[in-house]
Amino acid sequence: MLGKRRSDLLGLLVVLLSSWVLIYHITHRLDVVATDDDVYFRNGLNATWRNLPPTQMAPLFSLWYIVIQAFTHNVIDTYYVSWAIMSVLPGLGFYALLRSLRVGVPTSVWLSVFFLFSPLNFPLALKVSIFTMLWLMGGLIVANRTASPLGKLVATGTGALLATYGRPEFYLAFTLLSILAVGYWLWERRKTTTRLGQKITPPYALAALIGLAGALVLWLGFPLAGGRSHIAFGQHFALNYAAWHPEFPFSPWMHSQEFIRAGFGRDITSMGDAFALNPGMFLKHVGQNLINLVKMTGQMVQDVLVTPWLSRLVFPGRRYVILALLVAVLGLTNWRQSISNWRAGFQRDGWFWGCVFICILPTLISCTLIYPREHYVVFHLLVYIPLAGVLIRDWAVRPLLARQPRLLVFGAMLVLLGLFLWPHWQVAQQDKPQPTAHLLRGLQQIPAQGKVNMIGSVPLLYKLYLGENWDFDFLEQYRPKDMQAFMRERKINCVYMRPEMVAEYGKDTYFAQLVADPGSLGFTRYPVSPAEEAQPDRCVLVKNELVAANHSTRLP
Repeated sequence: MLGKRRSDLLGLLVVLLSSWVLIYHITHRLDVVATDDDVYFRNGLNATWRNLPPTQMAPLFSLWYIVIQAFTHNVIDTYYVSWAIMSVLPGLGFYALLRSLRVGVPTSVWLSVFFLFSPLNFPLALKVSIFTMLWLMGGLIVANRTASPLGKLVATGTGALLATYGRPEFYLAFTLLSILAVGYWLWERRKTTTRLGQKITPPYALAALIGLAGALVLWLGFPLAGGRSHIAFGQHFALNYAAWHPEFPFSPWMHSQEFIRAGFGRDITSMGDAFALNPGMFLKHVGQNLINLVKMTGQMVQDVLVTPWLSRLVFPGRRYVILALLVAVLGLTNWRQSISNWRAGFQRDGWFWGCVFICILPTLISCTLIYPREHYVVFHLLVYIPLAGVLIRDWAVRPLLARQPRLLVFGAMLVLLGLFLWPHWQVAQQDKPQPTAHLLRGLQQIPAQGKVNMIGSVPLLYKLYLGENWDFDFLEQYRPKDMQAFMRERKINCVYMRPEMVAEYGKDTYFAQLVADPGSLGFTRYPVSPAEEAQPDRCVLVKNELVAANHSTRLP
């Protein structure tokens, strides 16, 4: 028989092994992508321990990048290290959270691994949401290990407070949890004083939490200040409006203000302003968001809890096997005992469910008023994965399966897990195209001297990876009609040439000459990657005076 500690350790090792499969060979199969995280990334690289960004700009996430950069000393390596760690930690967090709810080790392992390999983990580009979720997770784990209701509220509130410095919306959750904690302590104080004639112990932990919150506000500013909410509302209202009016001749991401003016008559200053201008349009937007949220939630739960094992049953007659499995589960379930267990379990864990609902309340509000985005819906897994865990935990079966040797259960888990991980291991060993990462590493080796003004078709913060002397103009934003005039006006001395760029601007006489004979216009052609040859429609063109006189057309 395995002891409790040995079972926990074995489960932890299995989750770690699965995490290793997840991130193996990451630098050969994950490309650098442009996301909103680039803003936090840049802030982290420019910040110092004593000079962090304000609360609205996720100062703790910036601090995270400061720590990693101190070890890697290379921005691209920092990018990959952060991505890998932020893909591993949530799996470990879910395992610890499920075990704090007394969910069995095999079930905790499986649910954690399912999340590790879900589309809401590794592929999710906005890692600031995962970073924030880890603080909430930590608070809930400590709360589940605490006997006192006041301690549970304080622990969860601490996690919400720290999460605020990843996503400022969670200051609402911290505020509600603090109010509940104060109210509970006052209620306990009154009850104890009335019955026993003595005062209860002062809430030192609660006082410390409120004091910490005050100090952080004085240092980094009030989290709910600023105009982020109505800016985000405008950007995402444009998505809904574009779906309702596909004939509208603007891009919702590039020209969101045009959609705001069309829907509300003028620019807005807040969501309240939008509601006052056109209540019907505002409520239509909210209703569409609720529909989208239900659809996205259903897909999310399926991707995390159903698809990972269902995808392995791919063969003729699959539906009949699945139906047989479902009938077997229903038939083996001791329904009377299961319902009794579930009722008792939810009552016993009532504080957890109350705390976790308050934690995700800001994201529910955001998904309703602004838009149900993946990096906000992912927080709702703090409800769905524990819910699946406790339902399995308290599931009662008929005597035939009620008692099985623990070693047999663990052995079956390891065999099934091996079958699950094997296809992922095969995929992890395969190299995938990394055009942006190759480009960045190639640009790092070009001997550019002075200010670089670059154009191309990939909207990336090149300064972030290459240095402050690099500026980049995204052609999609300008769509120039005369490339020669545009390049002269913008003082362009570097061009990232792509096939789609050639196809779009190839009829421009100057641009066509630039593609065919860059030397005649004073440019030198470099390959995108050291391992490739420079091709007319896939290369980097650099103005000759930008590099040393004795430069080579081959990258070092």
